[in-house]
Amino acid sequence: MPTDLDCLFQARSAAVVGATPNPDKLGHAILANILAGGFTGRVYPVNPKEDRILGLPAYPTVSSIPGDLDLVVVVVPAALVAGILREAAGKGARAGIVISGGFRESGRLDLEDELKAVVRQTGLRIVGPNCQGINYRPNHLCASWPLVTANGPMAVISQSGTVAATLAGWAVDEGFGITATVSLGNQVDVCETDLVEYFAGDPATRTIALYLEGARDGRRFVRAVRQTLPHKPIVVLKSGVTAGGQRAAASHTRSLAGRDEVFDGVCRQVGLIRAPNLEALYDYAKGSAALAHGVGPRVAVITSSGGSGILAVDEAERCGLSVPVFSPQVTAALREAHLPPNAILANPLDLTVCLAQDFERAVDVLVGCEAADYYLLIFGDPIPGATGMVQRLRERIGSRAAVSYLGGGEVEKEERLRLHAAGIPVFPTPERAIGGIRAAYLAGRGNKL
Repeated sequence: MPTDLDCLFQARSAAVVGATPNPDKLGHAILANILAGGFTGRVYPVNPKEDRILGLPAYPTVSSIPGDLDLVVVVVPAALVAGILREAAGKGARAGIVISGGFRESGRLDLEDELKAVVRQTGLRIVGPNCQGINYRPNHLCASWPLVTANGPMAVISQSGTVAATLAGWAVDEGFGITATVSLGNQVDVCETDLVEYFAGDPATRTIALYLEGARDGRRFVRAVRQTLPHKPIVVLKSGVTAGGQRAAASHTRSLAGRDEVFDGVCRQVGLIRAPNLEALYDYAKGSAALAHGVGPRVAVITSSGGSGILAVDEAERCGLSVPVFSPQVTAALREAHLPPNAILANPLDLTVCLAQDFERAVDVLVGCEAADYYLLIFGDPIPGATGMVQRLRERIGSRAAVSYLGGGEVEKEERLRLHAAGIPVFPTPERAIGGIRAAYLAGRGNKL
């Protein structure tokens, strides 16, 4: 069923106002990324000084574009933006992305008020101004930068363009991918709550990663979160938790950060999973997207590195998960599983020098004994064949296995990409893997341990 923001994310034609053949200009990067991102709709560069840009006919004005228009992307000086948006609305456009800065964040409230008037008078849905645009992979629409084309399960909503780009970049580097990134900027119209509501119903999105400096309408935001969480998790990183951070947020996009203890209470009450930093935001989103939700608090750690196993246990107990002591029956079954002779048959289960099949045999025993809810496999050395082994395990236990791969050299790099391509979450440290498991557990428990 079409929604209010389909005009933005499902656009079939887009004009880039401020497009230029100069590769040093942002208008060139936006146009180039729309084309390189695989967008199959019609694309219209708008620049009165050019006849062709990147192989496409250029038009002097929006009004001169042939046919109707769905989306306009604006990269021109702030004083010109309102007029261009009105012109685009007259061509049938229903959505706009204003990359341009120089509005409220620069003290020009008058120019921002003009954009609000455009919204009221035309019904145009506007992202920005002062933003880094959007990237929506189901429509192959990258009206942003950098270019990201890797598809994945995570939608990123951010009041910082750099934060959105960073999360997308990490996802691309790991072969994990994204559904979308949206940089909100000053939010004259489209806000964080609009986007939570949209991605709640987006079938390609399995988890929402949210960077907030402040919510525009707190009550509406809480209502949207409550309606979304039964269907998919939301992981949030909120800045402005200190007095200095609140001042910085106010000068960035003029967001009102609010009292952190109030926001923390809301998170606990409604079930938002709160991340303490940017790295954790990514890890929690990855874990909640790729692992089964709310299975149980018990974690079995199977490792080729004793030290890494200890780190995992420390982190699990620190964050409220359980690393249960194996019963004598479980230990006896492990002893019969033909594991390496120097293996330490405890939890963590230290296999020492081992092969992929040793992990598989160990997990088979633990699953048969129902010894844990989630399984953390720590590959502390090169483990060839790791991907195939974990895939076989998933056929038996579902999405209850996470991997931490470290110290594995070139084999690790290759296997990490294969694992992510198979939908298996991989983390660079045991502690970060435990964070991902915890997020998946909380996602099925309403954020209650």
